[in-house]
Amino acid sequence: MLINRAAWILAGLLISPSAMGEFKPDIAALVKDLETMTKSEDHMTIVFWLPTEFWRASLESGGKVTAKEIDKFVKELDQYVVLAVADGQVGIAGSVNFAEPELLKGAVTIENARGALLSALPDDAISGGVKNMAEMLRPVWANMLGKLGLHLAVIIFPGTETSGSRTVEPTKEGIFVVHVGPVTVRYRLPLGSLLPPVIDEKTGESFPGNYHFNPFTGHKLSPAPARPEQPAASPAAPAAPPAPSGTAQPSAPQQHSTNQG
Repeated sequence: MLINRAAWILAGLLISPSAMGEFKPDIAALVKDLETMTKSEDHMTIVFWLPTEFWRASLESGGKVTAKEIDKFVKELDQYVVLAVADGQVGIAGSVNFAEPELLKGAVTIENARGALLSALPDDAISGGVKNMAEMLRPVWANMLGKLGLHLAVIIFPGTETSGSRTVEPTKEGIFVVHVGPVTVRYRLPLGSLLPPVIDEKTGESFPGNYHFNPFTGHKLSPAPARPEQPAASPAAPAAPPAPSGTAQPSAPQQHSTNQG
């Protein structure tokens, strides 16, 4: 979808050695896990979750930012849950009348791990660095997506509980729920793209790390062997972003993933 393309452009703009350990998430798979679109005959809702894992993977993938700078940015952003949301009425010939971002902010809530509803933070409760990041996103998306980009609201919620734990933990079992007015979006956790892949040793098939059994055979899955280190490649031009919504996306053979929403 179009928001997929916007995420790739943003990642390209951000894009040091990895601070995530040996496993490095595949950006395309991660974007697919984070984006959702709910559409009916007369309504469309887009939610794109931007956890710190997305930012770290994007920043680390191109060598433009030092590890120290990445850690500093992630530490500040980890205090928040960041969403990009668009919501609108579908009209004649598929045209969409999107809600204004300022009005949309009050219609979006999230649930923490205990199911309690959380509202968006007021501007004075958000750090200057994160507010600047949110302001940076708007012109990027407006330039790439036109009307949709102009109406994507960057909405920021509390990212930590009073206990100090994260409001949403993308790598632990659970459900992350987002409410956009009457529309409910659910992310099933952990996100498979953030975990090392697993394989069916009998068939050789590979699956995202949040799979425990082969859905086709029922075989129990095992951790995939670590890939050997590849020599550093020469700098290359950024890859083309995924095609806009409605265009088929190629997928790697024997890879299976889910898009929760």
